[in-house]
Amino acid sequence: MGGYIPEEILESIRLRADIVQVISGYVNLQKRGRNYVGTCPFHQETDPSFTVTPEKQIFYCFGCHNGGNVFKFIMLQHQVSFPEAVKILGEKVGVAVPEGYSPKVKERLRRGEKVWRINALARDYFHAVLMEHPAAAAAREYLAGRGLTPEIIKRFGLGFAPGDWDALIKFMQNKGVGVRDLVEVGLAVQGERKAYDRFRSRLMFPIADIQGKVVGFGGRVLGDGTPKYLNTPETEFFSKGKVLYGLDRARQHIREAGYAIITEGYMDAITAHQFGITNTVASLGTSLTREHGRLLVNYAREIIIAYDADAAGVAATIRGLDILQELGCRIRVLSLPEGKDPDEFLRKRGVEAWRRQVETAVSLVEFKLQVALEKYKNVSTSKEAVLEEVLPSLAAMNGELEKNEAIKLVASRLYTSYHAVAEQLRRFSNNQPKIGINSDKIAKNKHNIIRKNRINFGERAEYGLLKLMLEDTSVIDSVTGALPGNFFRDSFCNKVYEIMLNIYKHPSYASSVLFDYLEEEHQQKLGMLLMEPVPGEDVEGMMAGYINAIKRRQLLEYRDKLIAALAEAEKSGNREEMVRILHEIKIAEKP
Repeated sequence: MGGYIPEEILESIRLRADIVQVISGYVNLQKRGRNYVGTCPFHQETDPSFTVTPEKQIFYCFGCHNGGNVFKFIMLQHQVSFPEAVKILGEKVGVAVPEGYSPKVKERLRRGEKVWRINALARDYFHAVLMEHPAAAAAREYLAGRGLTPEIIKRFGLGFAPGDWDALIKFMQNKGVGVRDLVEVGLAVQGERKAYDRFRSRLMFPIADIQGKVVGFGGRVLGDGTPKYLNTPETEFFSKGKVLYGLDRARQHIREAGYAIITEGYMDAITAHQFGITNTVASLGTSLTREHGRLLVNYAREIIIAYDADAAGVAATIRGLDILQELGCRIRVLSLPEGKDPDEFLRKRGVEAWRRQVETAVSLVEFKLQVALEKYKNVSTSKEAVLEEVLPSLAAMNGELEKNEAIKLVASRLYTSYHAVAEQLRRFSNNQPKIGINSDKIAKNKHNIIRKNRINFGERAEYGLLKLMLEDTSVIDSVTGALPGNFFRDSFCNKVYEIMLNIYKHPSYASSVLFDYLEEEHQQKLGMLLMEPVPGEDVEGMMAGYINAIKRRQLLEYRDKLIAALAEAEKSGNREEMVRILHEIKIAEKP
């Protein structure tokens, strides 16, 4: 894997990219002893089983068994190839990565860079039009009426698309960008006779990914035009279900606050930031997806939903609640009074009133209760219908204390007993299919799991010896002197040892480098082996024991071959050969 890019480039990035610092940009890590732990971003869990070991510069999840070095993390997090991960990390740490990729990877990177460059040009163009062009006077007046300051407008790169059918196309052609590229990116539409600008007479909101690169736009019409909001179409590099508006600016504030606020629209998030509520993002007016949830749990597990308080807003809220709870989030719902959206509420009531609303935001179960009680208030079987609405949320709770309190709440609102609700919950849970990994149990039995898997790996001596060599390179020289060649029978041990012998004498060698040369299956085994503690302090004694066990195995294998050869010699009547083989067998059987 490492052959795509010169080793000196990889090494330069490794030296600058501290794994704890890099992963902290995506996962909320807490220090525990020598390691850092957090909720795994690669599978659903509630108790943290994701571990980062700074002294080895590796990560490992005891739940889903994903593990590796800093490059591997970026590959999994962004779903990119090794060269693409190197480029992303190189940009983060200031190391230029040459264009030495395979044609396929190079083409994808080229397309990505083109998309980001074109979108950045469009953002700057729209912003300049908003700030200076006479055609944008109404847009400037609109933003002023919404109370947005020039500073916040610049921070979020707001812009305006003129009403002309080809204003952006002409601008881009002067910059060397063709119409075909604009159509591919989603900024232009190919008509029957010619292409035209997708966004016209609209207030423009650039949409950035987690790295701050513009991947698309949202355009709000000023006046009575339709649709009210128009987004960049779904492309290879833009999907509303995979991006949260403002997350690139909010992620650090979310981590510091310990919770995230999700609003429904651009203006809600922008106004919140202007009022200093910088842990706010928006869902681009679409239902929350699992990808949205995974983005958020990297920074905080408490989520407050602050959608519009009208009927459509409530429906949109409910669609995303269960998804977030399934991912291990603690959900609260902020219902604003008088049908106001967050933008209007903040401008009319102010930040202190907003904070009071946040403090009184209700739990997911209570919110569902409120909605269901209103929904079934005139139904004769309302109690059963309401209970059916809230049981999934009760069942998804992992903390027993929280679950007990929620059961009490439901019982009191339905005027029934705790035991009646608990019994219905038990029946509901028993009827649900058991899906996914029990990461709570896994996190509590980490070393037992590793020990169990080690037995499956192959002979104990091979894995024990490989473990010692991974921990201390001085052991490698002792092993090569005692056991020449690649003596490993297990395919994983054989491959790791082969790579190790080729690179361990390099001054910058570390066990984490091995991940760059292994396939997925072997990467998981290496991560598991590296995370297991060394079983004792007598390294020399353990090494001698493992070497002797392997030598004994080799002798037994040699003896078996001799016995087979003796049988052949006896069958052919070759007495001289039989005498020679018997002599060899006696030597092999000596202790």
